[in-house]
Amino acid sequence: MRVPERLAAGLSLALVALASVSRAEEPADPLPAALAPAGGGYLHLTGALSVGRGLRFNNPYRLATPLGEDAESLSLGATYLDLALGAAAGDPDGWQHGGSLHFSVAAQGIPQEVVTPSYLLMHRLPPRYWLFARAGLPVVLGPDPNLGFELALGGSLMVSAGLGVTGELVGDVFYGAATQDQAYSVIPMLSLQVGVVVDLEVLP
Repeated sequence: MRVPERLAAGLSLALVALASVSRAEEPADPLPAALAPAGGGYLHLTGALSVGRGLRFNNPYRLATPLGEDAESLSLGATYLDLALGAAAGDPDGWQHGGSLHFSVAAQGIPQEVVTPSYLLMHRLPPRYWLFARAGLPVVLGPDPNLGFELALGGSLMVSAGLGVTGELVGDVFYGAATQDQAYSVIPMLSLQVGVVVDLEVLP
């Protein structure tokens, strides 16, 4: 083989090699639409188990654990356990709207069960904090059925991606039966509850 022929063959091999390298460096084609992840909205799911106790600002029935000399004044409510489930949607880094359901049971004293459906508002404070507020209607299932109003403010600190601690300040107003002095009684309560929270975020 003559030198020019050898040179031409070498150039041809070099061009083939360069073309192969160029194709290897090109970005991969995007996934076909059928294999691409399906798009969807953001969903925030939470579950919490807390223990709490409250202050009763009116004690018309002279219940136990008064904190003052007057049995009708400030008194302690029963310690209770609260199981909560919540779901919200919206901006992953902003305001989220949804609902929650709380089920509370007295851990001492007279057995009592309360179910509270609520409107839920949440907001993230990076990197690990959540703030939330609720407005609901607590339904007392027993021993005496009743219906009240509830507002709550709280927050959570996430220890890991899906587990954290939570605290909530809860204000309630209940209307009770008549007494010797009043046609019906109004019983405001303020409770503090703390517990653990499980957090799941479904990203779009």
